[in-house]
Amino acid sequence: MAKSSRSKKANKNLIIAIIAILLIIAIALVVLYFAAPSTFDAIASFFKGEGSGTTGTGTGSNPLQRGEGDLQIHFIDVGQGDCILILFPDGKDMLIDCGTTKGGDLDETLTYLSTFVTDGQLDYLMVTHGDRDHVEYIDEVIETYDIDNIFMPDVKSVPSGTASSNKYQDQIDALDKDKVNMFDDPDTLSSNVYAEFFIAALSEPDCNIYLNVDIDQNSNSIVITDDGVQNPDNPDTNATYRLTFYCPTQEYYDENNLGSAEKKNAISPIGVLEYNDFKIVLTGDSNEINEPTFVDRVGGKLDCDVLKVGHHGSQTSSTDEFLDCITCEYAIISCGEGNSHNHPRQATLDRFIDRDMTIYRTDNNGNIVLTVNENISFVVEKEVSQEVNQQGLYGTGD
Repeated sequence: MAKSSRSKKANKNLIIAIIAILLIIAIALVVLYFAAPSTFDAIASFFKGEGSGTTGTGTGSNPLQRGEGDLQIHFIDVGQGDCILILFPDGKDMLIDCGTTKGGDLDETLTYLSTFVTDGQLDYLMVTHGDRDHVEYIDEVIETYDIDNIFMPDVKSVPSGTASSNKYQDQIDALDKDKVNMFDDPDTLSSNVYAEFFIAALSEPDCNIYLNVDIDQNSNSIVITDDGVQNPDNPDTNATYRLTFYCPTQEYYDENNLGSAEKKNAISPIGVLEYNDFKIVLTGDSNEINEPTFVDRVGGKLDCDVLKVGHHGSQTSSTDEFLDCITCEYAIISCGEGNSHNHPRQATLDRFIDRDMTIYRTDNNGNIVLTVNENISFVVEKEVSQEVNQQGLYGTGD
């Protein structure tokens, strides 16, 4: 009987020890989840069978290999507009938009670009949509650099209403018909700045033109990795970085028009850039129209780190549903000092404040450089307090 009692006591002690160990593991995982989410994701990916040395992506079917070197994203201060330069760790580069309506300077922008793009060539150029504050400088960029790949909306340029319209239309009529015929959506844009970009893009020699259109909500037509623009039928299984764009679908283009400023903005693709367990969300002028579609397409939850804020911090962008989906720690706003749109709106900044997001702004911080390697870090042209960056503007509309 004594031997049986000792055995029961030993078993009881073993059970208590196992429970204690499991509690310690559970507490450690909770701490990791909140304090080091990228490490938590890596551990979770390992136990899902994705293997050590890889990263579960959440946006692609293949895990990413761990990369060496820095990935940099430059949010260039162009006043009230957008200009983003991405320097990938393998030496490739990409420019997303380059325009302004107030406070920008073309020469300063081109000088800044030339500091980091020194070989006279850009691998990728994307225009998210046709507004002036995103395309104003693009024709000069195309004139300055050899562009390998251009991504643009399925919107044809049909200039009208100005004395120079006929000149631009004559140049469009002289373009390669096969390239012009790619743009088959009935919606058009009539502005001269879009015409200048459209002509420059379709005139660029030895350049691949891609439309920012997904076949359906289950497909991503534009995915960029170390191996270049991906063929969906032959994905890069050894990639260290991946930039996946969620573009408007063909059905969206068929069923919607560009009859309002908000609808023009809503064709902006939302990109997710992944590298070494970090995710950066790039939005163009996305808003309450296309943000819910993105949320649905990623399954309602995508743990990210940095948000380039949609539409310069407008009230109709960065909705609660969208922010709850991507759960970022940092928000970067490209906006111009004293702009007439009252961007960024205080209501939008309050949504970031409520989520304890650190805010950077080009109107206050100037040029903002994000570096991603084993960690993420920011370098800004001008230091200001969070209290300053949390102060927004008020107004009606977006």
